[in-house]
Amino acid sequence: MRRFLRGLAALCLLGSVLMLPSPAHAAAGQYTFNTGTMAAGSSKTWYWNNAGTGNAYQIGLSPQGATAASTCEFEVVRDWYAQRLNSGISEIEYWFTVKNVGAITCNADITLAWNSTSGTTPTMSAAPGEPAGTWYYYDAAPATTAISVALIPSGATAASPCQYEVEQIQVSANEDERRHGIRVTNVGAITCQVTLRVTPLASTASWSTGTMTPMSSKTWRWNNANPLTAAHVVTLSPNQDIRYFSIERTWYLQRINTDGSAEREFWLTVKHYNSPAGSTAQVLLARA
Repeated sequence: MRRFLRGLAALCLLGSVLMLPSPAHAAAGQYTFNTGTMAAGSSKTWYWNNAGTGNAYQIGLSPQGATAASTCEFEVVRDWYAQRLNSGISEIEYWFTVKNVGAITCNADITLAWNSTSGTTPTMSAAPGEPAGTWYYYDAAPATTAISVALIPSGATAASPCQYEVEQIQVSANEDERRHGIRVTNVGAITCQVTLRVTPLASTASWSTGTMTPMSSKTWRWNNANPLTAAHVVTLSPNQDIRYFSIERTWYLQRINTDGSAEREFWLTVKHYNSPAGSTAQVLLARA
């Protein structure tokens, strides 16, 4: 009953924030629901309470309602983790905001996927609106995995949750290692702490970016991104040392082909940062 009442309060006070039920206690799992009809440019926010300490969450979107003239497109524009005290009991929540980034009114099925993580990292602290710092996660190069990141905020008070968000993941290579620089920011209202965990996911597809000059970007699409409940995770593996790449954006769309069939597509944009010269990287696509 506590969860229902708190979710109802969120709906009344915030309007566009919706609570989802808690996940089962499992190493991996999925939960699917629909956004409801959303106008082009509009967004909605949900949160998943009792999210578990150290579960890494990913969102898959399956847009619905494209026409022969217009695609239906949805994107997760933000996601973050919160720790809240409820009657003195600590709870981790996963929050995310989904936006209709296309040109028509339509809807999308949302797949919330999660994987358990292990290990520990140093605890960092930051004031509201400030970065807590950058963690570095290393694995062997050339790598064949994508990574999914979990945040574990701590230090909430009875009045204010502790909230942290991954601001950017920048990937580089150095000799026999791939390094993920994971920058995290305090997006709450109080100074508090956070730790981080990572889970590697085996890639199911890979391709080269081709040569990219410093500060350039490229966009790809993965068509027939089936099954419709797949939540895709994408990471990079630079092919030369001391080159810096990141995934700048990912989104999903539904297209109606000329034969009338509907196709789900996964789109992603890669950026090559201020490296000393042109370089290439492998794009590694996995499923959560």
